[in-house]
Amino acid sequence: MNEEYRDEWIPPSGTPRGRNRRYKRLLNRVFVLGAFVICMVILGAAVVGGMRLFEARSADGVTTTSIVGVVTVEIPSGMGATQVGKLLEENGVIESSSAFVDLVKARGSEDKLKPGLYSLPRGEQLIVVVQRLEEGADIPGEKLTIPEGLAVSQTAALLDDKGEIPGRSYIALAGQPEEFTLPEVGGTTPDVDSLEGLLFPSTYYLLSDTGAEDLINAQLSAFVDKTEDLPWENADELGVTPYEVVIIASLIEKEASVPEERSQVAAVIYNRLREDMTLGIDATVRYAVDKWTGDLTQSDLEVDSPYNTRVYKGLPPAPIASPGVAALEAALEPADVDYLYYVLMDSEGNHFFTSSYDEFLDAKERAAGQ
Repeated sequence: MNEEYRDEWIPPSGTPRGRNRRYKRLLNRVFVLGAFVICMVILGAAVVGGMRLFEARSADGVTTTSIVGVVTVEIPSGMGATQVGKLLEENGVIESSSAFVDLVKARGSEDKLKPGLYSLPRGEQLIVVVQRLEEGADIPGEKLTIPEGLAVSQTAALLDDKGEIPGRSYIALAGQPEEFTLPEVGGTTPDVDSLEGLLFPSTYYLLSDTGAEDLINAQLSAFVDKTEDLPWENADELGVTPYEVVIIASLIEKEASVPEERSQVAAVIYNRLREDMTLGIDATVRYAVDKWTGDLTQSDLEVDSPYNTRVYKGLPPAPIASPGVAALEAALEPADVDYLYYVLMDSEGNHFFTSSYDEFLDAKERAAGQ
């Protein structure tokens, strides 16, 4: 036999060599077929894993089908990194809320996470999720910035100007604290007749269906997130309750426009309380008569209201505005000074502070002559 034809010769099937060759060919076919089946199973599992469907039956009996893998998450306004992390973990976007918070803090992004609606894949890389929240939502909504130191009535006026939420609805709901979950203040939930002072000032994003109730809930949630780490234990040493700290902070917010003076204004308030003096803060009178611009008249200054600290000693019964973190910090950590008086000296908001009544009168006269 020629050598070049050896591999093409097939022995008769009845010979031992032919039977072995036939068995080998059969085994090869089985192996190839098995490998094909296994590959199809693996491919099918990958497709199902990536585009897995689930069916959910709603209360009305309608079955809906959704793709598992991408979820829509709404990040409410005022929500801090800790709460955002928990929300993302609950929705399966990330595995660890604590790792999310650590990364946000490492990037200095605590105040850069933007609220709104996001479409986020489950199991996304942590850094990608944080970057998405820093960049902003797919549907960010209408931006609303509520500055520190606004009373509820002033915030309502701001809402009317924006035209998204009726101010009257905001005022009405702010006077119904029983309709909301109140935030803890220094570990205790205050018994209040109004949400004044607990509606945290911040930047919020209003979606198309956002109402006054949604905004208030966001503000209350923000109060918890932004204030829970403050040194509330100082309140007892200062001789006040945590809620009274909020009242004092609201006074500071209205009186001090220069950041460095907040702790000194706080010291004056505490010192006058200890001396059993009236606080004499005109901002409380403005709150009593709801008059935030223009000069106060003599009848305004003499109004019979527990908020009139020219007439009544002690703190007003509730905050007169929404304080920010800096004012709350000043109320919890007042300056160690003996000042009892201060006088506004210029249009930049700088005050003259003194413990002497005579110096106070002189400074008042100088300020009036400018």
